[in-house]
Amino acid sequence: FVTKKKIGNAVKRNKIKRRLRNIMIDATKKISIKFNYSYLVIAKPTILNNEYKEIKETLFQEFKKIN
Repeated sequence: FVTKKKIGNAVKRNKIKRRLRNIMIDATKKISIKFNYSYLVIAKPTILNNEYKEIKETLFQEFKKIN
């Protein structure tokens, strides 16, 4: 997971990374993700304003498109 310094201080960046890690744990259980590939998730500044459920739904949709 990549978060740029433009997003905010270390606390905000780590919060985003924690959220994304938890979502990926759920995604590996519910969606068939191919582990022979590397995925790069880049967080945008608008992710701080979104709720956890919205972020989760968006990432699930994107991973379903990929697989």
